[in-house]
Amino acid sequence: MATTLLPETAQKVLTQEAIRSAAKQSQRCLTVPVKLRRAIKKYLRDQEEPHMKRNVLRLSESFTQIKDVNSQLIASTSKQLVEDPLQCVDQSQRWKIKSSYGDIGLTYTDDETIAYVASRMPAVFSACHRVLKEVRRRLPGFSPAKVLDFGAGTGSAFWALREVWPNSLEKVNLVEPSQSMQRAGQSLIQGQKNLPLIHSYGTLQSLTKNIKKSEREHDLVIASYVLGEIPSLKDRITVVRQLWDLTRDVLILIEPGTPQGSNIISQMRSHILWMEKRKCRKSKAAIDETSKDLVVAQKSGAYIVAPCSHDGACPLEKAGKYCHFVQRLERTSTQRAYKRSKGGQPLRGFEDEKFSFIAVRRGQRPREPWPLDGVKFETLKEQHAKRTLEDLEIDYEDQVSSQQASLIPFEKPDPITYDSDVVEVDDHEDNEEEEEDDTCHADLGGGWGRIIYMPVRRGKQVTMDVCRSTNQDASEGTLQRIVVTKNKNPTLHKQARKSLWGDLWPFQK
Repeated sequence: MATTLLPETAQKVLTQEAIRSAAKQSQRCLTVPVKLRRAIKKYLRDQEEPHMKRNVLRLSESFTQIKDVNSQLIASTSKQLVEDPLQCVDQSQRWKIKSSYGDIGLTYTDDETIAYVASRMPAVFSACHRVLKEVRRRLPGFSPAKVLDFGAGTGSAFWALREVWPNSLEKVNLVEPSQSMQRAGQSLIQGQKNLPLIHSYGTLQSLTKNIKKSEREHDLVIASYVLGEIPSLKDRITVVRQLWDLTRDVLILIEPGTPQGSNIISQMRSHILWMEKRKCRKSKAAIDETSKDLVVAQKSGAYIVAPCSHDGACPLEKAGKYCHFVQRLERTSTQRAYKRSKGGQPLRGFEDEKFSFIAVRRGQRPREPWPLDGVKFETLKEQHAKRTLEDLEIDYEDQVSSQQASLIPFEKPDPITYDSDVVEVDDHEDNEEEEEDDTCHADLGGGWGRIIYMPVRRGKQVTMDVCRSTNQDASEGTLQRIVVTKNKNPTLHKQARKSLWGDLWPFQK
């Protein structure tokens, strides 16, 4: 036995297989669904290749300019606005102005929209799919029926939503000020079956004006790759406050995995948590000691579902690092046709999309026992002392077979052949993935940390940087470097060797 259970907590302990399954959040190389690839090909079939390559290059330069504007924001001003926006000159009137992010951010022409569909839409889809899939695993009872997609663009998040929750979506409201983007999104979903009810709006103001106040809340609100297109920090906070007011349950924000994108996510995270803590303090000071008021108080507040395991200040900011993750995807034929690599080298068959995100949920973070509570691990020496003669024979046979397998020459795959584009199969075959046990999920308590960056494997030890909670209520967090060795803990060492960037890591109190 690799582990033993302490008698007083044995009934609460997860098995090692369950912990390993629950900790797995990263995904291998993602293949864009056949339906989306077909829709993109159909949308771009009349475009000329030289003209498209120039448009893709111009679009990339536009994104670079936006990145430069974001990097010029003064850090002191940003901190003041995030921590206490009511101290600014405009005070509370700032949140009542009518603004559309398209008027102050990046506007898309028809050529830029076509270039976006060809070069960026598959990558944005992969990041949204990765985030939404983790939210589904962390919240197994959450099935959104009504969704708001802010900054919908050409519909990358909408396609990801349909992949993750294909049966629960009933109504989707899309907010996109660019008419060109709206037309492209409508063209891409033409001919698709079993679509939910879809309404498109140019601004949040037009959405709230056309919907009754009692119907404005959404089960899920998502804003992907849009806040970075708003150069003003004040307007970003304005938009996020409006989105939070329209959220009944979960709000998801996704930005590029750059220092600027991570900074935006960190600022919005701090502001939402500050805002809800302020409301909780005011409500606790005002309510009477009645059961009804206590129920209301329990429903107020907010906590981070992912990627953070705590609601305190981000420890990566003090460490001089930025929080981001990566999703690898197989490039589509349109990406390989129109994108260029640096130095004129042939494009690889895949690309890595880096992104930063937060998923915030209304309410109080649940108090859960930590996953390793009650588990006592055996050292490698203790495990060897319990082996029998039969175990030794099995270990020897495994060692011989592994040595023989290592002698097989490695054949490099042909970089030109891509089965995902040559053979287009049905959806159920296209979406086949490694079987995962959805019954095993990581709870939302503070006992799960997040692996930041790729673990380093050296010999019989694995080194990981883990962002984790430091107390039971997950109100504070820290960045901890963990070294797992095979001699001291072979069970966790095995899990550490299989862990990837973005996976969870279990802790004891």
